[in-house]
Amino acid sequence: MRGATGESLFTRDSRKLVWITLICLFLQVLAQNWSAEPPLPGSTDAVSLGSVAFQARPWLGWTLLTVGSALAGFLVGVARRGARRWDQDRVIALGLAGVVGVTVLVWVLFLVQYEWAFWAVDHGVLHPFMLGDVSSTVEYPSHEG
Repeated sequence: MRGATGESLFTRDSRKLVWITLICLFLQVLAQNWSAEPPLPGSTDAVSLGSVAFQARPWLGWTLLTVGSALAGFLVGVARRGARRWDQDRVIALGLAGVVGVTVLVWVLFLVQYEWAFWAVDHGVLHPFMLGDVSSTVEYPSHEG
């Protein structure tokens, strides 16, 4: 079925896939730019023994996985045009589900890693395992006097 503009459903779905992929990439960048500075164990409000500074930056791996999901959905959709089962619309929908799924995973990992950073430092692990591009630096207070 063609609409008034002569566009097919496949064209509209492909356009939606591109826009939703761009929005998801933007949301992933937001989730991957975080910093935390938990205090070292034994620090109190009165005495600071130092802290561990965590800085996260966007990781190329998530971007490649997201774009790869969208591209795979589109290319397989093109190959499946006119198929009776698993037609182009269903395949593009699966590609879109992959894009949204990766974005949800990135946000869940952000929340888990942020809390993990505080928990690990509180339990004496100054360089905990992190996924993505996360750097950490132990900072001690200067004792000038």
